[in-house]
Amino acid sequence: MKMKSIVIAILVFISGCTQVMAEKAEGIDGEAWDFDHKVKFHQIKKSENLYNLTIRSTSKTRFSTISTFLVRKSFDLCKGYGFKIEILKGIETYNDEKYIKSYIPASLEANIECPAK
Repeated sequence: MKMKSIVIAILVFISGCTQVMAEKAEGIDGEAWDFDHKVKFHQIKKSENLYNLTIRSTSKTRFSTISTFLVRKSFDLCKGYGFKIEILKGIETYNDEKYIKSYIPASLEANIECPAK
């Protein structure tokens, strides 16, 4: 009986944590982690159809991964195609990493404009 109570308590705790993580990932403002692309990002809803997304980069994060995440996240935020992405900062030249030791690319910041509904 005591073991059953402990198992139930653990399951309730885990389901509560899962709900909080899902709300955080779906939430409009704040920082979150994307497990598919392994990137940390910060999103802000500026207006009804405009979002600001900053993708934090590390030395292990490739630009191709960051840019793929940007397009996928734009699709999720706008719930379809037709969105416009405006890159604000974070694009470097192709050879920067080759010439600079311990190079950490800048975070990619973009505005995402969804089509009016």
